[in-house]
Amino acid sequence: MEPSRSDALTFFGATGDLAFKQIFPAMMALTKRGRLEMPIVAIGRKEIGVDEIRKRAHDSLAKAGPVDEALFDKLAKRLSYVAVDYDKPETFKKIRDAIPDAKHPLHYVALPPDVFEKVAANLASVGLAKDARITLEKPFGNDLASAKALSEAMTKSFPEEAIFRIDHFLGKEPVENIVYFRAANPIIESSLSSDHVESVEITMAETFGVEGRAKFYDDVGAIRDVVQNHLLELVACIAMDLPTERGHSALRGKRSELLSQIKAIAPSDLVRGQVRGYKNEEGVSKDSKTETFAVLKVEIDTPRWKGVPFFIRTGKSLPVTVTEMIVRFRTTKEAVLEDATAAAPNHLRLRVGPTAVIALGANVKKNGQTMAGEKTELVLQRSGADEMKAYERLIGDAIDGFATLFARRDAVEESWRVVGEIIGNTTPIHEYDKGSWGPAEAAKIAPAGGFTNPG
Repeated sequence: MEPSRSDALTFFGATGDLAFKQIFPAMMALTKRGRLEMPIVAIGRKEIGVDEIRKRAHDSLAKAGPVDEALFDKLAKRLSYVAVDYDKPETFKKIRDAIPDAKHPLHYVALPPDVFEKVAANLASVGLAKDARITLEKPFGNDLASAKALSEAMTKSFPEEAIFRIDHFLGKEPVENIVYFRAANPIIESSLSSDHVESVEITMAETFGVEGRAKFYDDVGAIRDVVQNHLLELVACIAMDLPTERGHSALRGKRSELLSQIKAIAPSDLVRGQVRGYKNEEGVSKDSKTETFAVLKVEIDTPRWKGVPFFIRTGKSLPVTVTEMIVRFRTTKEAVLEDATAAAPNHLRLRVGPTAVIALGANVKKNGQTMAGEKTELVLQRSGADEMKAYERLIGDAIDGFATLFARRDAVEESWRVVGEIIGNTTPIHEYDKGSWGPAEAAKIAPAGGFTNPG
């Protein structure tokens, strides 16, 4: 049975940074595609008028270039604004009054997680939870216990199937393509196992620091910020068994199943780093032990992946901004024909951003008389920015009730279980220089021969 399409959109946090950078552009893109022909209610604490929120939306779009004014006029006419007090449920009646005819509203909550429960309960108190859906931005808790408590609290107001948890990485075209590339190419899929794979490495590097997010980041750190969610989801996309059934439930189920098979990461399989100068950032504690860099080893407890280490590396103020995965295949240690040494191992390279790349590393014969070779890389796909941005895709799917690209409760809880022993100050913190690949101590957790540093 197809889910009911939403007939109104409310979004909390309309005056916040995420709305300015992501939600307004996504709404404009959805309007262009004819997928947002419904009332839109922007919601915030501030007592501002609709003209101000429409100007903020216009300013958001203008940051990217010239605005299609005729298209924006269509969006603006549907956009209203309501100010609420999260501690006063009666103020939520103003939201209901703004969408009196809505039967299946979508509520998008771009707020800190400590108000999720309150917002959900207040929506329910004015009849806006019935036959509705609610989307929540990460983080979903701070650890396993708080994640479970949050889900329990949310399901008092909304059924689990109506709660859409956003991990925007799952909405990225290149991340979806990892799963499609496997499923559509049996030669690739059959090679993804311990019989053929030596190791997998995932790097999420950023040249920038914590500008504008220092206070939030100092309470979170790299492991909570991106490992527990984005990067473990990437592990699931490359390592899960492919579903044999169609539909979003089967795909989400396989992601959750894979996450449940990852062993809890031990502190001995983690090195944390902090970039020099981090403690000088406004909002950062002067004795902070928060990591801005982490490298760790992940193991999957299944016959398919037994003995194959997955290495994750992420950090701020590194040499490049890039997210990519390298699958290193096993190779012979014997010399090949007239080569003096063994051929380089084959690899599969999957770059998620800022550009999307799928490439295969192989060996070919050098030009000349001798039977000697050299390594090369065959690029199968290279593309720039997604045609459809992640937030456009996710908000559009939530409107339609398609849950494939959203994190399920059990997946979130399994991810917290995996990192449960390494969050917080569980290991020493090592300083590193801006523009380096982390502290020297990071070399102890790496694939044979070291990480492949993306250029």
